Amino acid sequence: MTKKLSPAESEAVSRISSLVIINAMIFQEILARHDDYRISSLEKLKDEENVLSAFSSQWRDILKINYYPIFHLARELLKSLTADADIFAHLRSLAEAAQRIVSLRAALRHDLMGRVYHKLLADKKYLATYYTRVPSAILLLKLALGNDAFPLRWHDFNELMDFRIADLACGTGTLLMAAADTVTDNYVGAAVKAGQPPNFIDIHKVLAEKIVHGYDVLPSAAHLTASTLALRAPEISFERMNLWSLMMGGPLNSLGSIDFAWEKRIPIMRDMFGAMREAKQVTGKGEKESPHAHVPELDLCTMNPPFTRSVGGNLLFGSLPDAERAKAQAKLKKIVKRYNIQASITAGLGSVFVAIGDRYVKKGGRLALVLPKALVSGVAWEPTRKLLAKNYQVEFLVASHDPERWNFSESTSLSEVMLVARKLEKEEDASTNPTVVINLWRNPDTAFEALAIYHTLKNKPGPPGPRGQGALEFSLDKTKEKVKLGEALAFPWKEVQGWPMWILPCAFAQSDLIRAAYFLAGGELWLPGVKGLPIVPLKPLGDFATLGPDRRDIHDGFNVGQQPTSFPAFWGHDAQEINTLEQKPNAFLKPLAEGKKGRPLRLTEDLWPLAGKILLAESIWLKTQAMVCLRVSQHVLSNMWWPISLKEKFQDDDIEKALVLWLNSTLGLIILLAYRQETRGAWIDFKKPVLSSLPVLDVGSLTRDQLTRLAAIYDEVCREELRPFPAMDEDPVRAKIDAAVGKALGLPDFSILRHLLAREPVVCLDRL
Repeated sequence: MTKKLSPAESEAVSRISSLVIINAMIFQEILARHDDYRISSLEKLKDEENVLSAFSSQWRDILKINYYPIFHLARELLKSLTADADIFAHLRSLAEAAQRIVSLRAALRHDLMGRVYHKLLADKKYLATYYTRVPSAILLLKLALGNDAFPLRWHDFNELMDFRIADLACGTGTLLMAAADTVTDNYVGAAVKAGQPPNFIDIHKVLAEKIVHGYDVLPSAAHLTASTLALRAPEISFERMNLWSLMMGGPLNSLGSIDFAWEKRIPIMRDMFGAMREAKQVTGKGEKESPHAHVPELDLCTMNPPFTRSVGGNLLFGSLPDAERAKAQAKLKKIVKRYNIQASITAGLGSVFVAIGDRYVKKGGRLALVLPKALVSGVAWEPTRKLLAKNYQVEFLVASHDPERWNFSESTSLSEVMLVARKLEKEEDASTNPTVVINLWRNPDTAFEALAIYHTLKNKPGPPGPRGQGALEFSLDKTKEKVKLGEALAFPWKEVQGWPMWILPCAFAQSDLIRAAYFLAGGELWLPGVKGLPIVPLKPLGDFATLGPDRRDIHDGFNVGQQPTSFPAFWGHDAQEINTLEQKPNAFLKPLAEGKKGRPLRLTEDLWPLAGKILLAESIWLKTQAMVCLRVSQHVLSNMWWPISLKEKFQDDDIEKALVLWLNSTLGLIILLAYRQETRGAWIDFKKPVLSSLPVLDVGSLTRDQLTRLAAIYDEVCREELRPFPAMDEDPVRAKIDAAVGKALGLPDFSILRHLLAREPVVCLDRL
């Protein structure tokens, strides 16, 4: 029995179907300009009395010529429509829109239909199919395929024939198009340099038929990938395209490209147009019988993979019906375990896709990825970082510090990074090679801006290291002013490779703050223009303190209320109310008699011993809040703060006060932000395993006199209101805290760092 679509689902189907039809109309109009003898213009067809029949007949004739990937699906959609006046009117409206688009030739470049598609896609929340912005794709693929990235004679077709690029989650093909454009640029440049006239027909055919491979679970997206690839040279006929629409769910419990984790060839799949059948490959003139869909050995695997996560309701495979979804999730767990896939399902499907891509990349090949920024600091992403650290050298890491766009994809506000990593040859030592970190102040809005960044990297000396001076700056002349696009530093891969997290090089937009964090992590104070590196005594927080339970465990053991019980609590993080270092409990916990539905019962005797008087924020919105750490008059548990209890040897009021003062100082905040997990710009988290290794003031090494002085300042300011973080440079309380920390530790004035931190985009949400 066919499932009846909901109104929302029907609307989504109608929108995507309309897009496929208008895409075919656009292609028809372009073909008519090259072959007006066999192909009619839209102007002619839209005036036909039965416009539905006219388009259907025209597209049948075009299919006899070529262009199967574009016109077959569109014609099948037409055949499902009824011949009535409303349908005719809508088709004429689509044809007029297609004419307007074709008249703006620039609109046809860079995957316009892909952009529209992702605006219309109703299920992106569950599919996590986020469209990569064109400028982002251009920058990423230029970095990955720059003409000296591969030891290849780009003008030699014999070598190009064996070059392979794939996207295992290609969507509408934006990354593949950017890759094709870069290969074309490399070819043209090399041909001209060699004194050969470029052969555009052959380069387009080689790209479409040999080099580019795309895989996705959405037939309509694959249709648009095929048409965008063909639009590069609509007058050229392609014998084949290596584009596959893979099954998701169904009787075989298929997982799309994830099935390539253990099978290099997938024997049964869905063709590009949705029917389940033996594998068929999309070609220029139809479908070619093929026993398998396969992934070749790759020189480059580029992806913006789906990154739905298994937490927060578990949206993994959320587009599938509930019964199929549960089977798919169970199958994924078995696959990851059985085939030893170095990925975390908790991190989401993105982690799994990276591990699968790794299996197909040749030695010396590259990964070019768009991923959540959690990649560089997330606990769940640690297996992916270890995979890259073991098998690759990360050549480029790109982060956006533009508060107007933290991401490189459309339709998401999540913070993202772009990464290019080269797979190491056997026994290759890349430890001295640089990892170039690009921190964008302005996320490129145009292809021109993206190319300006790439050419600056290509034409200027390499960026300095963290122990050097200054930074490589990217800028662009706009009207009467020069706009700074960002800065870059270079870190030895050996250092980055050994770090458990990779956020430090891209923790801040300003290179001076990155240097300050870099040296602080090593126990030294760096200041702009100041000679010498004074020692700052630091140790991991876990050496002398224990962190309490997370909120889920507390909810499994207690209910919260205002009536007094034996278990005081500190609940919430109201920016208007919580702005002093010293606080009192504001709620009470009532032990549960039995576990909540579907949850285990946590015992109070297991949870309450982990209560603490020091609270460190679990998550925080930096724009409005003022506190990262506070001290409560009693031991408490909390839902939005990590309770910290000092180990027996360090249990001392002065030590508590010194630690709270440090964590609210500029130095403490810089290091804390360099250990954050960034979700969405200024919305950040601090994870328990990370905090245990957080370098903080080594309170055990301080003299009693130092502790007494810090405690005295704490007592002086603990009830004074701190201003929100963006106003920290004008906050007299923070100035007192910084001065006290500096005096107690014998450090020079570091107030300049407070001023720099106040203007950081992640703190104030203003552009630099």
